[in-house]
Order: sequence, then structure tokens, then C-alpha cells
Amino acid sequence: MVPPQGTGSEQKVIRVFRPEFAEGFVVEELADSSFRITLLNLESLPDTLQQIFWKPQKINSLACLSTTHVPFIKALGHLPMLKGTGFSDLVIDPEVRAMVDRGELTNLTVGHKLDDEKVFGTEPDLLFVYPYGGEEYVKFLDAGIGCVQISEYLEKTPLGRAEWIKLFGFLFNKQEEAERLFNAIRDAYNAEAAMVRNLAQYKPTVFSGSYDGGFWYMPPGNSFAARLIADAGGRYIYADSVSSGNLILPFEKILADAQQCEFWGKIVYEKGPLTADKLTEGDARLASFRSYQNRNVFYCNAAETDYHGMAVLEPHVMLTDLVAIFHPEIQGRHAFGYFRKW
Repeated sequence: MVPPQGTGSEQKVIRVFRPEFAEGFVVEELADSSFRITLLNLESLPDTLQQIFWKPQKINSLACLSTTHVPFIKALGHLPMLKGTGFSDLVIDPEVRAMVDRGELTNLTVGHKLDDEKVFGTEPDLLFVYPYGGEEYVKFLDAGIGCVQISEYLEKTPLGRAEWIKLFGFLFNKQEEAERLFNAIRDAYNAEAAMVRNLAQYKPTVFSGSYDGGFWYMPPGNSFAARLIADAGGRYIYADSVSSGNLILPFEKILADAQQCEFWGKIVYEKGPLTADKLTEGDARLASFRSYQNRNVFYCNAAETDYHGMAVLEPHVMLTDLVAIFHPEIQGRHAFGYFRKW
């Protein structure tokens, strides 16, 4: 097995593949039918995070650190090759969950760190990891394990995240299948967004995020969440903000800016029903918000939905959920997949 690393290549570039929406990778096809894959640092564009010289070859085993990597592997038919995954206790996908329960998938993490012995024990040809800790991966590379730093979660758009399936397509020699799968996702998403643009006569105001320790943590206007809200026909109150991370705002500012917002959205992790106390996080002031009083709170419960898994390939489902919440006059009856109203 040739690890997906290289010292360089002087081969002529015969074709360049640039994603439509994703910003984190570029693939060049070289004259010898190999690929030069450039992974970009999404926290410091246009810096290069990693460069891989890859020759299509048979893959016998895979491992991944994040549960968000699993959907890409599954969608391209490589789930039987998956031998280990990080945070396996958080896996929700029924098929993958059954593999974990049967002992077919090794849990590669202890706490928040990779367990080196378990990684070596699974003997993966490829190990998909987070886009940091590069020096820590040298020991795996030295053992012939190819490390690929995946940063789909840092993409700013729903379609940008889903488009990382194309990168997996190059590594698995399934480019055409990956292209076809992504095109179907893209077309479904764009059709829903276009319907909202054409039919929605009013955009309700929306805020998002959670309160902790006197501060409100809210996605900025250039974030995945803000784009999803906008495409669903909502008017995000901080749409004009730009930040590389969450906005951290004092509660008093949120009280002034968001108290009269029509909708409040958040991601939660709750096993069991979402109660009023859990929703307000013990702060009675949140109960005074218009969205709370009108029961216009929408949420995604990551303990009960595959938000940290299959959702990466179902942005169109998340979008349709929000359209049904913001514009029931457009969507009508809808079977919610990820988001629902409290």
C-alpha cells in the first residue's frame, strides 16, 4: 500500500478538478494517471494544509476519526472496509450502529484523543483525521498508514460540506459515482431554495445559538447555519457579521437584538424530551422572548438525529425542515428529518 503522501511530482498536469462550492480541496490529474490532491487550510485560506500524491489502488481497510466521515465512506460503498471510527458511542446511523454493537468497528478514541494502539490494531490503509495535529500523524505515516486531513465541517455552506464526497471519490476511484451523488444533492437543495425565493412573501426574523456563563454563542453571518436559514427564507439578524468562529455576545445585547425575533433555533444534545427548563437553560429571562412565548423555537437534537453523521450528505433535508418551519404555507405537511419545532 502506498501511503497518500509524497515528496513531490514533476508530472505534467493534464486536468484540474475544482469544486463548485467547497473551498477546502483541489485535485489535479497528472500525466501518469495519478492525482495531486491539495487540501487547503479553511481557517487560513489560501494556505495549504496537506498535499497528497495518490495513485488509484485497491483499498482493503479504512479508519476515521470523525462520525462525519462515515457517511462519505458509506455512500460510496466502502463501509465493509471500515474497521474503526472515533467516538463510536455517538454513532446513530442504524447500519453503522449495528457494526459497532457487533464489535466489527473498533472505537479509536479515548476521551477526545486517538488511541494509537487501536489505530495500529485496525491496520488501515487510509486514516481520515481532523485538519490539525499534523505532527502527531507522522507515526502513522511511518507505519504505512495514509493520513488524510478532512475539514468538511469548516466549510461555510451546506453544499460545500456535502461536496467533500468528491474527494472520497478520487481516493476510492469512484469519481463518477461521487459526482452523480453530489449532483442529486445539489439539485434537490437548489430546487427547494428556488421554490422559497419564488413563493415566500415574507421572511421571518431568526436568531440562533446558546447561552452559557453570561454570554451568547451565535453563528456569524458567513456561517453554515446562517446560509441554511437564509436559503430557507428566514432573515437572520446577524446576517451581516463576519467571523472565523462563533460570535460571543453579552446576554444584554441579545436581549436587545433578539427578544422580538419570530424564531429561535439551536442545536441540542438531549436524551429524552426537550423540556422548558432545558430549553431556557435555567435563565428565566429567555422565557420572555417572543419566539419562546409563541413556541416558535426550532431545534435539532443531535442525540436523536444523525446531525453529526448523515446530515452532511442531506443538506436538502435540513433545508426542507426549516422551510416547513418558517413557511408552512409553502411546504405544508412534512416529515421532519433533523429540525423540528418545540
